[in-house]
Amino acid sequence: MQVHHAGYRIRGFYRIAALGHLWAMTPKDAQRRLHILRFWGTHGLKATQDAFDVSRRTLYRWKQALREQGGNPAALAARSCAPKRR
Repeated sequence: MQVHHAGYRIRGFYRIAALGHLWAMTPKDAQRRLHILRFWGTHGLKATQDAFDVSRRTLYRWKQALREQGGNPAALAARSCAPKRR
């Protein structure tokens, strides 16, 4: 008797499943930031600033962090702002 997995013979199934798992593990604040970046790309800077009360510099900082990590939404997660040396 052979046992087949759910994605047996479905091309790209496991890759999509891994992306779904990655999205589920992404913190809520990172998902919100990604949503804001997508809104910015669609509606422009002024509309984004009015809708979300986010500065221009912050948007560009988030965009750069996302680009540096190859589009991984976890790059947008909030990091500690405590001093490195106390």
